Amino acid sequence: MLGFAYYMQYVEHLMPCILCLWQRPPHFAAAGFGLLAFLSVGGPKVLPRLFLGLAALAFLAGAGIAIFHTGVELHLWKGLAECGGTIGPLSTDIGVLAQGMNATKIVACDQPSWIFLGLSMAAWNAVLSLGLAGVALWGMLQGRLRGRFRA
Repeated sequence: MLGFAYYMQYVEHLMPCILCLWQRPPHFAAAGFGLLAFLSVGGPKVLPRLFLGLAALAFLAGAGIAIFHTGVELHLWKGLAECGGTIGPLSTDIGVLAQGMNATKIVACDQPSWIFLGLSMAAWNAVLSLGLAGVALWGMLQGRLRGRFRA
């Protein structure tokens, strides 16, 4: 998901809004915890489970942000003050003002800029983050559940 977000930003020049940017850190955290879980296999059995649980929590946090963003896009609730872009102190120099207007591109949080199969990037992020949280939780519980669901 991070790779796709960066592809859209840097290759397709689709600028992210502030809520889009807030959705990224939980994925970095989940990837880090997933890597730690992988690297801790073979050690104490509690470590991979702990790291997978932390990865699941990170994915759930990302899903929460994505659900909030999706609600803003669907106009179910208002976004943050930063979502519409805030204006800083204005200069009295018309040249500086014009240059700033040309250089600044404010991306609104309530207007999805990419939709696939009827879902925005934020909605897809919510769906995939919830799914990955489920996978991480399943992996965390797998040692405890081993044999209980098998013949």
